[in-house]
Amino acid sequence: MSEENKAVVSETVSEQPTQEASTSSPDVGALIAESKKYRSRAQDAEARIAKMEKTLKKSEETKLKEKEDFKSLYEKVSSENESLSKTAERWNKYEETKRASLLEKHPEEERESLVNLPLDTLEFVTNKINGAKANAPEVAGNPRGIKEFPADWTTLDPKDAKANWEDIIKSAQARKKN
Repeated sequence: MSEENKAVVSETVSEQPTQEASTSSPDVGALIAESKKYRSRAQDAEARIAKMEKTLKKSEETKLKEKEDFKSLYEKVSSENESLSKTAERWNKYEETKRASLLEKHPEEERESLVNLPLDTLEFVTNKINGAKANAPEVAGNPRGIKEFPADWTTLDPKDAKANWEDIIKSAQARKKN
């Protein structure tokens, strides 16, 4: 029996700690609930941080893309600027050459006053001056250079009639008016 007593005693000893645990179980339950609460708050915070990090990463990528766009835009504009500079240089050379050739057509006394004119105005003035033909002196008896053709133009050589057809028509119209 002593063995039975020892077993019972060991059982009672082992039961006593379980009784203490059962008496402290409401405190453990509260601690577990509180621990779960803290854990869920920590998980929520971690989720928000992860979300914010993703947003920050996206905004940094967007900024980098914009910087890349500015870089490519800068390269595009500088190449365009370079080509336009070449074109402007060629235009300036052309304008200088054209201005010199137009000014050579004028007497030296007039060149000083014409130097400051814009190219299109200088071109207009030069064409007006050079394009103005002196009036042919009128010959007595043949006003305005109208050629006289025979009254019967059908007797003309076909080559002459064809070559002077416009003059024949003008002559006929002039006779009709008189």
